[in-house]
Formats: sequence, structure tokens, C-alpha cells
Amino acid sequence: MISWDPLGAAEQAAVADEILSVLRHDLRNRFAIVRNASFYIKRKVAGDAAYSADPRIAEFFGIIDEEVIAASARLDESVDAARVFTRRSARVSAADCVRRAAACARVGASGARIELSAEDGDVEADPIELAVAVRCLIENAVASTPEDGVVTVQGAASGGRYLIEVTDAGGSTGEMDGEMDGEASLRPFTTTKPGHFGLGLNIARRVARRYSGTLALEPRSRGTSAVIELPLAAPPEPGGAGPEPAP
Repeated sequence: MISWDPLGAAEQAAVADEILSVLRHDLRNRFAIVRNASFYIKRKVAGDAAYSADPRIAEFFGIIDEEVIAASARLDESVDAARVFTRRSARVSAADCVRRAAACARVGASGARIELSAEDGDVEADPIELAVAVRCLIENAVASTPEDGVVTVQGAASGGRYLIEVTDAGGSTGEMDGEMDGEASLRPFTTTKPGHFGLGLNIARRVARRYSGTLALEPRSRGTSAVIELPLAAPPEPGGAGPEPAP
């Protein structure tokens, strides 16, 4: 067990980022409903004599539209200003990020053992953010693995991509039960585990997408694999700097 968590602050920022993103998405949808309703009513009353006789009606419809647009813009500004993690994308060793994630994973009293294999491969990403994403997958797998089971963590380059695969030894897919499909388990706040936010898989997917990658959940003969795929970084220029080490 480590007394100081080198990924803790970045993970807390990622959780806050997810919550803010969910709230922004929800409020944007509500703003869109108001605008659509206003537009529909405006079309319905446009031919009414009262509409033509009172210019304030058209003015009020315009105010509704302008205020909704302004509120949406203010929401975006507020969410962006609230972000506390400053990411710094660079050419990094994906293997170093995987090793750091495994070393910092919180196994707790589960007794689960982590088997790690990480081959060389460079990607363009923020090393702390990528390590947080992989740690989320590892801890999610640990929570789904029976006592004293094994979680396998593998990283390898394949066909222009770097694959990070985390496999649990349970019978269901991470933060969901056997009746939920993979897409459902990737929705924010979806979890069957007491005390969990249900954001780990979502954070990992958002990080993967941020760097032009993907996250997929794949069933195995025993357990489930969460697989992050990221494009390999272009070969460095002759004499250029190598990948940054994971912090």
C-alpha cells in the first residue's frame, strides 16, 4: 500500500470533469427543449391576428431564443473555468503509463493479484491522464474479480495501434451485472457496487477518445476485458527527443 497517491489529484480532477460534463450535457438538452418549444409555438401563432397586432409577441420570442443561447454559452464558460487538471499532451511511453497505473492501483483487501506485461510503444497523450484511465480499468477489474483471483494487464503495439487490455476473472463486465450490455455499463453513474461512482469506465473511454483512441468491452471465456486502443505516435525525427517518461 502506498501512503501518497501520485495519481490521486488527477483522478479527482477526472471525476469532477465527468460530473461537470454530464451536467452540461443534461442542461444543454433542456435548453434545446425550451428553444424547440418556443420555435413551435411561434410557428403556430405566426398567422394569428394578435401576433401581427402586437409586436411585443415577436420580441418576446426573440428574447427567449437569445437568453437560451446566452445561458448555454455561459454554461460552457463556467464548465471550462472549473476544470482543475491541466493536461499536457506529449510523446510518451505507453508501457511506462501502464506500469505506473498498475503500481498505483488500489487493490485493498480483495487479495486480487495483478499480472503485468507491457511492451514498448509510444503514443501521443498526457502521461498522468493515461495512467489514471488505465488505473480506473484495473480497479474496476479488481472489483469484479473473486477473492485471490488474477487481473491481467497487458500492453502491446499491433498494426499501428497500442493496445492496453485489462482482464478480470469475474463473470460479468466490470461495473455492471450480467443482465446489462457493454454500452449500458459505459453510461455515467452506472454501477452495481456500493460506494462506487460508476465513472471509472466512462473516464477511461473519455481519455481514450481524447487521444483519437477507443475503449471496448470484450467478453472472455472467464471474465471480461476492457481494451483501450490508441494510435502509435509517428516515428521521431532523426536526432529528436524520445518519449517522456511517466511521472
